[in-house]
Amino acid sequence: MRNFSNVINRLYPMLQADAYNSGKELILELNDVPSINLNESEIRQLILNLVRNALEETAEKGKVYIKTYQAEEGIVLAIKDHGKGIPQSVQDTLGTPFITTKENGTGLGLPISLGIVRRHQAKFEFLTGEDGTTFFITFPLQ
Repeated sequence: MRNFSNVINRLYPMLQADAYNSGKELILELNDVPSINLNESEIRQLILNLVRNALEETAEKGKVYIKTYQAEEGIVLAIKDHGKGIPQSVQDTLGTPFITTKENGTGLGLPISLGIVRRHQAKFEFLTGEDGTTFFITFPLQ
């Protein structure tokens, strides 16, 4: 059994350094959530992938939020950026291996993340618009 807040707090110094080095701010909004069965190294990878994507999409002086909270369906990890949103054409192929919109991207970050989500029987959703994108990953309460 692992607690999301503890996993995020252990990663925070590295994520904060990434944000600082790119002139952005990382904001944690961690609520008290119950511990659940997690593979910590996979969850760390998931958080790193999503936060680094969010930082890349956010303009300088922008903010990226990491939130945790409990919903009826389970524990929610939400990562919000202040980018330009995901174009519809990209939304249709989101998570397809080797498809990337980045100049130096491999197209593997999101597919790896989605594999982690599936292995945890979690639900992956996103809301996107011109003021940014929020990824919501809901982990079941075992």
